[in-house]
Amino acid sequence: MAFSPQKLLHRLQTLPAPEQYWVAFSGGMDSMTLLYALSQIRAQLPAPLQVVHINHGLQEKALEWERFCRRTCAALNIPLTNLQLNLRPAAGESLEAQARDARYAAIAAHMNAGDMLLTAHHGDDQVETLLLQLLRGAGVSGLAAMPLIRRWQAGWLARPLLEFSREELQSWAQQQRLQWQDDPSNDHLGIRRNYLRHKVIPLLKQQWPGLVKTTSRSARHCAEAAHLMKEVGMADLVLMHDAGRPWQLLIPGLEVLSPQRKKNLLRHWIRQQGLPVPGHQIIERILSEVVEARQTGSPLLSWDGGEIRRYRNALYLMPPLPPAPEEGLRLHWDCGKPLDLPQGLGRLSVANKAQWLADGVDVLFRSEGLVCRPDQRQNTRSFKRLCQDLGIPPWLRARLPLVCCADGLIAVADYCMCQPELGENPFVWERPEWLQ
Repeated sequence: MAFSPQKLLHRLQTLPAPEQYWVAFSGGMDSMTLLYALSQIRAQLPAPLQVVHINHGLQEKALEWERFCRRTCAALNIPLTNLQLNLRPAAGESLEAQARDARYAAIAAHMNAGDMLLTAHHGDDQVETLLLQLLRGAGVSGLAAMPLIRRWQAGWLARPLLEFSREELQSWAQQQRLQWQDDPSNDHLGIRRNYLRHKVIPLLKQQWPGLVKTTSRSARHCAEAAHLMKEVGMADLVLMHDAGRPWQLLIPGLEVLSPQRKKNLLRHWIRQQGLPVPGHQIIERILSEVVEARQTGSPLLSWDGGEIRRYRNALYLMPPLPPAPEEGLRLHWDCGKPLDLPQGLGRLSVANKAQWLADGVDVLFRSEGLVCRPDQRQNTRSFKRLCQDLGIPPWLRARLPLVCCADGLIAVADYCMCQPELGENPFVWERPEWLQ
């Protein structure tokens, strides 16, 4: 299918109308074609154009490319925002990944709500992305590759050239006698995407000339499957947890699902809570080592960026827990304003300041020998027994702010009073919801 500005306009008309279009412009052939075509249809677009160029500072000709972009935008009478990056990748960190993340973050900082970022990714980029995901062993979400449009920041990120091949775009650009800048790093075969582009995909196209369109169709099928799996995961999750405790999952409900739906639910739950979704092997181990563990145990499975524990009949998801405060740490608190707790444990405040709080209290953690009398009609209980009665998981016990005075333990955070004759528990523990 030959490319033309009118076909681009037709594609953009199927997308939401933004407040402003931001065109990611590197100066290369792809983005030059996109920008020049947009300039020809700007009068028919529902929003003004704004170009953004990122100078990564990684190439010798970076300044030359920046000047080229300035001249191009001036000739087209389209405003340009030029952004500078100062990349310093840590040892072992992918420079390509850091550059991508930094680039999008810099652009997002300049966009407003309702704006749309347009990138020049095309059909050949989609083939490369799908093959990379396939070779990494990705599931259907990864094989869905790049969507035409998705919500991004407070607006959208769209790729209106995905249905066109690199050859179709270059043919039109040459017809228009456009000039562009070639990035020599695109020829480095040590980069896997470049290896596919120069060595693998040309051979595939010889045997399957329709490669761009057929792989794009497969990506759309995978996107539909991924969307269906998300809907199933959302429906299952509603039945498995209390909306007020989104970081917990009830095991009895999980046990009635098929193995496939269990895995899908775990991935959806972890993703919904904003943590990195672990690979297949970790998901399998969560089911075998944590879900199937004895109720009396407290198993833990960790991966890069997340942890899952079991306590009684529930799974507890959380980011990696920080160390517990040092045993014996004692903080004096006058109760006049909230007390910031150590190790990211939130803060302690007072809802109603009773007279007995006038001299302040001490807050400590994990003190040996503390006992509590939670009810005037009951005998004192050890701290461990009290936590068991209240259903406080073992990993939380060393992180509980314990309120004390000269007469001993007054309250276990906002769980209970240990001197009930003093009245209702006035303390409020504001903490991360994954510690609820």
